[in-house]
Amino acid sequence: MQREAKEPAPSAATGSPQPTGTIGNSGTVSGSNNPIFAGPSGINYVTYNFPLEGPGLLASRPQLSERPDQEPRLGAPSYQDVGNKTRDILKEVYTTTGGYVQLLPRVANDQMHIDSIYTKVRLETREGVAVVCTPTGKTATKSSQRGETVNSIEYDKIFRLRKGTKKLIKRLIFVGEGGVGKSTIFDKIVYDWAEGENEFLKRFDLVFLLKMCALRQESDLVESMLNQLLDKDSGIEKDELEKVIQANPNKVLILLDGFDEMMTKTLDEALFGSILLALNRKKYRQCCICVATRPSRLEALMSTSLVQNPCTHVEVLGFAKEDINEYVQKFFNEDSDNGKALIQTIGKSNTLHDFAKIPMLLLLMCLLWREHKQLPETTSRLFNKAVDHMFSTKDEDRERPPDAKKTKPNLSNVSKTVPIEIGQIALHGLMSDQFSFQEDEFKPEALDLALKAGILTKHSVVKNLKSHNSIQFMHTMQKYCAAKYLQRLEKGEFQRSLEPLCSTIDRVVSNNDLLRFCCGDNERCMTVIVNLLDHEFNQDEPRYQSDVVQVISRNCFFESQSSKVPRCLTSDSHIPSTINVDNNNDLRSLVYLLEIICKFDSGKAQLTCVKDINVSRASSVSDLAFALGYMENLSTLKLHVCPLGNSAFAKILSELKCNKQLTYLVLNNCDGLGGRAVEWAPHIKHLTSLDTLIIDFCELEATDIEHITSSVSDIPSLTHLSLAVNNELGGTASTWSTELPNMTHINKLVLGVCNLTPTDIKYIASAVGDMPTLTDLNLGVNQKLGELAESWAKELPKMTHLKKLNLGLCNLSPTDMKHIATAVGDMPSMTDLDISFNTFGGLLWAKELPKMKHLNKLDLVSCNLSRTDMKHIIVSAVGDMPSLTDLDLRGNARLDGLDEFGLQSRSPSLTVHM
Repeated sequence: MQREAKEPAPSAATGSPQPTGTIGNSGTVSGSNNPIFAGPSGINYVTYNFPLEGPGLLASRPQLSERPDQEPRLGAPSYQDVGNKTRDILKEVYTTTGGYVQLLPRVANDQMHIDSIYTKVRLETREGVAVVCTPTGKTATKSSQRGETVNSIEYDKIFRLRKGTKKLIKRLIFVGEGGVGKSTIFDKIVYDWAEGENEFLKRFDLVFLLKMCALRQESDLVESMLNQLLDKDSGIEKDELEKVIQANPNKVLILLDGFDEMMTKTLDEALFGSILLALNRKKYRQCCICVATRPSRLEALMSTSLVQNPCTHVEVLGFAKEDINEYVQKFFNEDSDNGKALIQTIGKSNTLHDFAKIPMLLLLMCLLWREHKQLPETTSRLFNKAVDHMFSTKDEDRERPPDAKKTKPNLSNVSKTVPIEIGQIALHGLMSDQFSFQEDEFKPEALDLALKAGILTKHSVVKNLKSHNSIQFMHTMQKYCAAKYLQRLEKGEFQRSLEPLCSTIDRVVSNNDLLRFCCGDNERCMTVIVNLLDHEFNQDEPRYQSDVVQVISRNCFFESQSSKVPRCLTSDSHIPSTINVDNNNDLRSLVYLLEIICKFDSGKAQLTCVKDINVSRASSVSDLAFALGYMENLSTLKLHVCPLGNSAFAKILSELKCNKQLTYLVLNNCDGLGGRAVEWAPHIKHLTSLDTLIIDFCELEATDIEHITSSVSDIPSLTHLSLAVNNELGGTASTWSTELPNMTHINKLVLGVCNLTPTDIKYIASAVGDMPTLTDLNLGVNQKLGELAESWAKELPKMTHLKKLNLGLCNLSPTDMKHIATAVGDMPSMTDLDISFNTFGGLLWAKELPKMKHLNKLDLVSCNLSRTDMKHIIVSAVGDMPSLTDLDLRGNARLDGLDEFGLQSRSPSLTVHM
């Protein structure tokens, strides 16, 4: 029996229907804040009440699209009408309910069109079994190849073709943390398909987007399509839709959003309905199916009963820096100065920048900035502000009479009490990996307030004329609310409640946000947590577990903003000999801890135990400088992808000037050094114990070499200098090579990947010839040298002291070897030659090898050598090289054995690596 659709009157302000709680006969979401739209055949479409989903969240559009259907019709006459009608209804749903982004709950006109706000997120795609990473980073199953980074609207790259067959891989797993953009990607796919402009998506005649929060393991695919998208009022029967899908399965795309939110948590293969059978290709094998999940359910999804090869693993990474800027600029399109100010604020804060990579949290930041023009730095304070903002009802204030405001509940109090009231349910969910809940699990008043604020969202699907409601927490809010509940417990009960969540290192890491929320401006909770982690994981545990606990404990201390450091945080387990920092958040927490410690002389003395510091991907590493001076025994400092401009590196070196133990300094891919060595290089000479200096991939320029060589020439202990991957040095050696002989103590010099030319070799060889201590020169991966050895190889004998030369991956040809072998033959000190990863297939060049009579070691790894090539090398050449003791042929054609070549008799001392 069909129910008539009731079309609400338009709003005077917006022209859109007024919110109601009526549920139509389509499977969508209801709630007091959700508009209803009248569709074809009297069908009602109800949109999701998910106001803070992030970029691309699909909200209600004021009216249905009325564009004419000019697209080709589907299928044979027997099911043509059903297919066309299904397609038309789907496109109406996706272009109307999916056309706008709702920014705030209860504010009908606070919307933006999806095309004006949607910003691409980064994805990494891999063919093969998906990668399962536990919270500690251990990989359970490896992909068959390295991933390719793409953006979320590059559909032709997301839907990969299988290697070899070039056929579309029809099972895709989208994995990412909550709020990172998985649902929004699916929403954007169906919107773009419905608009009909994307060439790749045109291959699909039908696209179905199903929410798995309303599904069980027994659920039927076609029945779920009818329930959620079409329903009985469409006049489409189940068997008719089944025939349409089966007739052209290659033209059907199915998107299953939220495997982790499915109602069934413990799966039994014997009970699987057609949805889960489809994932394993036991049904709907030729349909293309995408499924999205959080990492916590990835292993279950990859079980033998579900998704198996071939599949594409799509990791949703969130926003890159440029995406963050683009999103903010779009949000503040009419107030660009305000947007620029927010971008600057995010860029200055480690914590905010990391949060901004999550689309949903960036939306929250934009909303807070729009209201307050400032943002807090700690996680807990940011969410406190966000929750206060979400409970604000300024739109309702304008509609209330003045005297009504006086009786309105205190919003600040509500924003604090409601999270606590729903926090116990949130905590139980975390303990059992539950992300969807039923309405009757909450107190009605707290549920109503949380839904209105947007902390909770209600997903409603009509099934068999009955409404099924699934309650979910907004991204990270489940952990936030659980923490607010935990903070109210007495010390003993607080610790007992936490112990199950900290029973293993994996659980500790997966609940990292929960622990930080618990510690937010709460010294008591922080002390309990830090001591609990120390007791559980710093007592004779594997090193990696202690490293993880160090970071989490420091993060907890930072969240508490306490000025009193727990004793265990100043023990050797938390100020260890080696400190590893992998991101901005971890660096900020470490800096805060060190700032507190260094306020006391006893704390400063504790820093003398630090010997190694490794910092990666931290934007303000100079914040660490103040503590380096107290680390008197620091021997290794490695900075990777750390901006060092604006005198940041000079500041670090200045603090190290009294250090007499630093022997190893590595700078890799650090912006801000190139062209500015005159500012920072003079500080290096104070590091009198340095023996290795690596400045790779730092955009050094020719003018920098003078200042670097001048400084290190005063360090007699320095023997190894690497200037690799600095392309600006190529073609300019005539201006900087003359500075090299100033480094009278250098034994090894690396100039690999510097874009060197044949002319550069002339000047470098002359300079190295004047460096009697230099015995090891690496010129690898300078591919402009390839096929031109005739012009530069003759310069090599000038380097009379050289013992080892690396020319690997220089694009050398067999003809080049003639000139190189002749030159090396005139270098009596040369004993080690690396010419690996050059294409030397063929026999003509092998006869040149005996010219290099002084060689002890020859590296020919991955040189595209055939079995015949290697036989010729071994028999005809190696036998005539009496000094050769080590020959590396790995990565070439496989030989079953070497006995047939008579090596034992001809070269008994030779070791051949295959």
